[in-house]
This record gives sequence, structure tokens and C-alpha cells, in this order.
Amino acid sequence: MNILVADADASIREMLSHFLQKKGHSLTEVSDGKEAINTIVRQNIQIALLDWELPVLNGIEVCRRLREKEDQPYVFIVLLTTGLDQSDLIESFDAGVDEYLEKPINLLELNARLKVGQRIINLEKSLRKNQEEMKEINESKNKFIGIVAHDLRNPVISIRGFSELLLKNPANLDEEQTEFLTIIHSTSRNMLALINDLLDISRMESGRLEIIQKPGSLKELAIERIRLHELQINQKHIQFHANLNEIENISFDPHRITQAIDNLISNAIKFSPTGTCIYVDLYPTESHAIFSVRDEGPGIPREEQSLLFSEFHRLSIRPTAGETSTGLGLAITKKIMEAHGGRVEFESKEGEGSIFSLLLPTDELTSST
Repeated sequence: MNILVADADASIREMLSHFLQKKGHSLTEVSDGKEAINTIVRQNIQIALLDWELPVLNGIEVCRRLREKEDQPYVFIVLLTTGLDQSDLIESFDAGVDEYLEKPINLLELNARLKVGQRIINLEKSLRKNQEEMKEINESKNKFIGIVAHDLRNPVISIRGFSELLLKNPANLDEEQTEFLTIIHSTSRNMLALINDLLDISRMESGRLEIIQKPGSLKELAIERIRLHELQINQKHIQFHANLNEIENISFDPHRITQAIDNLISNAIKFSPTGTCIYVDLYPTESHAIFSVRDEGPGIPREEQSLLFSEFHRLSIRPTAGETSTGLGLAITKKIMEAHGGRVEFESKEGEGSIFSLLLPTDELTSST
């Protein structure tokens, strides 16, 4: 193990170095806190023995600054002290100290602490390796999904287009042919929606989600999207209530925000029983423009709510009229909102419905003039 001994007392450094080198460890010695940080950052230090009373920066401050470095590999830190009361212990562990040893140092106790540290360092290395492997697997998965979805998209578009053309001229079709073509057209439309969602997820997870913002009216966009969902709303005899407040034009990607709004409205329709109500609101706050959709559906079981924004997870609740669902809509919506510097929030109670809200931060969006 590569170990740093940081202590202002040369005799303590010498004693610890002699003991640890006999145990087969590689040692580096420093005498102040600033030098300790620089050494840990520059070298592959795995365990640091830090004196509480180091000059320049004390051991607690060294530890705190190291823990703030997100790109710093984990260092197991043992604080060397002349005695700690409860408040000192709380401060040291809050700063990120792993263990502590009181002076004069018991070398057998030190050795035991180092064995604990070595186990933790080994586990951290194993975890980092697994994360890197998972990242490579995920990248391969995204590439594969992207290629397959892209290759499937054109033929499915052709199937949808030709079936639609034939259905527009039903004179030469008998009843059975019309029924089959309707099934083909409906299925191809659903397949295209899934393919488009797969392409979006592939782009988003690969960091290729492009957001092109321009000033626009959220109210006008919301009115347009509600109008396009009227057929589904009427088919299920749902009462739709919209309260859309005027909001100063702000800058957003209209294509992507359209996706997000459509996902919320279509989900509310899918999971709403016939004869219930859906409430849509658009309003400003001091820091956000908020678009929310409330339904009177079955609600989401508490134990399943953590899966809401996961990809390919389907919940136990099902659409009330057999509508299809890719299981990707909310995951895509979440990524779209995050790319805008916003977020998705929800409230849900089983048996009482759900509220989903899109929050666009107005302080990060450019007002039109």
C-alpha cells in the first residue's frame, strides 16, 4: 500500500515510517497540511495518516478538502490525535475521517486499522472496475439500440404510409381486408412510436441530446398539444379542465418540450378511467414556469414510485382501455427537463390519482423582447 505519513514531529514520522516499511508498505513523509494535500493529489496515495495539529492546514481541513474533490480516488484517512471529545469526533467524521488513533500510537492497533483500510481500498477498486465495465456495456447497448432502431425506422414508416394510403381508398377493399389493414396501420404506428423512443434514449444516454432553444409561448404550445389529444379524450369520455395562465415568452426547445408535454397528457389519458377528469395547469412562480397534469386514475403504488423514471420498467398499473406503453416516456421526459436545467416532479396516492409537473427555470431561460 502507498501510505502518507503527515506529522510535524520528525520523530513520529521516523517511527511510523520504520514500522510501516518493515510491513512492506511504500512511504511518503510530509510535515504540513498543504504539502499533504499536494502529495495525495499528485501521487497514488491510498492511506493517509494525518496529525490533527498539522501546521498550515490541520488534519481535519486536509480531509475536508480531499473529500470535496469529486475526481479524487478514495483515500482511507486515519486521524492522529492526542485525545478527542465527542464534539471533536463528530467534527472529524463529518469531515470524512475514516478512523482515528490516539497518541502515543499503539503500533498493533495501527496495523489493525491499516488492514481495515486495505479492505476498503480493495473494495473501492473493485467497485470502480465494475462501474467502468458497466459503462462500457451500457455504451455498447446504446449503440446497438441506436443501430437497430435506425434500421427499423424506414421500413416501419413505409408500412404505416402504404397502409394509410390503402385505407383512404376503401372502395376496392372488403370488410375483412379493411379490418386487417386497420390493424397493420395501428400496429405500425405503435411500433414507430417505440422506435422513436428507443432512438431518443440512445441519443440521450450517449450524450447526444441536442437542445435548440428559441423564444416561444408555453401557453400556445400547451393549447396546441391539448387540441391534438382531444380525440383520445372524447373517446374515453374524459372531462378535461385546463387553466392556462399567461406566461412571458421564454426560451426552450419546442420539439423537446412538446415531447415532455405529450408524455404527461397521454399518460394521464391512458391511466384515467372513463368518465373521470383531467386537470391541466400552467402558471409562473418566482423561479419557474410550471406545467402540471392531474388525473383521477389509480395512482402509483408507493413501492413502485422509485421506478417511475427508469428505462424499460413497467408498473403494475395498466392503461384503462388497453392502450400501449413503451415504458420510456417518463425517462425521456426527465432527461429533456434536465437538459433544460429543469426537472419533473410528481405526487401520487394509490386510489386517488397522480399529479406530474414540468418545471422550467425562468432564471436560466432567456426572456424574449
